[in-house]
Amino acid sequence: MGNAPTPTPQASGATATMPATEKVGLAISLVIAAVLTAFSLFSLAVDLLLQFNLHGVVVDFVFLAVGGALGHFSVRIYKKSVYYESLVNSAFEKGIYTRLEPVLRKVAETQVGMEGLESRINKIDRMVETVIEEQVKPKVGAAVGTGGAEGEGEGARARGVRGEAEVRRAIVPGTSMAFAVKSILLAIITMSAFFLMIEVNLGGIHYITLAFFVLWWALITSEFRLFSNSVAWLTVFASILSVPVTFMLLYILFSTIFPIGVSENVTICIYYAFLWLYALLYFSWAVYETKGTLPFRFHFREH
Repeated sequence: MGNAPTPTPQASGATATMPATEKVGLAISLVIAAVLTAFSLFSLAVDLLLQFNLHGVVVDFVFLAVGGALGHFSVRIYKKSVYYESLVNSAFEKGIYTRLEPVLRKVAETQVGMEGLESRINKIDRMVETVIEEQVKPKVGAAVGTGGAEGEGEGARARGVRGEAEVRRAIVPGTSMAFAVKSILLAIITMSAFFLMIEVNLGGIHYITLAFFVLWWALITSEFRLFSNSVAWLTVFASILSVPVTFMLLYILFSTIFPIGVSENVTICIYYAFLWLYALLYFSWAVYETKGTLPFRFHFREH
């Protein structure tokens, strides 16, 4: 199952705390008691020292007693509340939580196991969909085209159905003949552009190289409909941030080793290889993410 974190009393919300309204009330009581005590002391000092007034002294002592009692009882209530909170929490941890800990641990382990089972079920579901798309649909399309081929019109329609099935037939999981044609066309453009960059001294080569990284990313992402996948966007952002900077750094490094023209061509060749590696790895991840299998190792056993 794996080691699941055991819920704690704090994480479970099993702590006794004073309500906010009571805290506000205690704070107001303490403020009133402090103000009343300070005012009584000031008035008592005036009545005793500046102008003696026996009636005022008595009233000052009464208000002083009220302020002191109010402050004393407010502090006692706060201390009792804190004590009861610690007592309840301690009783829960040492009593109820100790008995519930095995149950909570089992619940956490079961939840982890269910998440792992859900991911495996999703992977199996993607693999089943791949089997249906890549094996069953082309055969059904071809069978419909053959069975319905009666007459010249029906024969043309059957050839159209078979041709469409051939175009949609997967070369590797999740890819079609149309994707293969697009990939070949983009590969030819990529090779031509890199050979042109080697032969002709162009400006902004690092940006042109980055453009081909983005083009291959867009082709694969559109084929597998991964525009809503955060990992796919992270991949293209990582290439946008890293390719121009590392290209210039490698160019500066090779300039200290090779002549100027040679160092630029070496850098272009290295990034040409990096581009194909990037496209292959991203394509493999896209197939695994959408179809639950890896490309070039797609075999089904017929029982």
